[in-house]
Amino acid sequence: MEKRLVKDHVIKVNPVHIFITPLGFHTYATDFLTAARDLKPSDHFSPVPYYLYCRSIELSLKSFLLGKGVTKKILKKKLGHDLVKTLKLARKSGISDLLLLSPDQENCLRKANEYYASKGFEYFELANAIRGYSDRPALEELDGLAAELVSKLKKYCLDVADHPPQN
Repeated sequence: MEKRLVKDHVIKVNPVHIFITPLGFHTYATDFLTAARDLKPSDHFSPVPYYLYCRSIELSLKSFLLGKGVTKKILKKKLGHDLVKTLKLARKSGISDLLLLSPDQENCLRKANEYYASKGFEYFELANAIRGYSDRPALEELDGLAAELVSKLKKYCLDVADHPPQN
């Protein structure tokens, strides 16, 4: 029996740098939006779809900020889960070049943020339950806002993956 020598084949590629974090955040934003839309309606109030839409909004805005060079540390420590603060920094960073929110969308975000920033959609609070979250935005408004952010920021996140910010 004849022995065959097997040679290793090596392919050399110049270094490639792909900045994947904004795209990862955007992917999660898309997944939270999908989960909110797929959730079966309940016969009683549930904060779950509100949380899912807000999480999608948060991750979309943060995907943009990451693409602009804002660190995850700043996103965590300075912004937390505050949608209003996150939008404000996104505006300072140029998000208005990609999309403009209507006054109704901004109002929707502010209303949702009253609960979301303080984890009101995550943890049961008797006062909110008694009031029935009466000043919450409509789910349709949150859906529209989350969907617009996901849609309009996708190309940006794909582009920034190839051209990372220079810090």
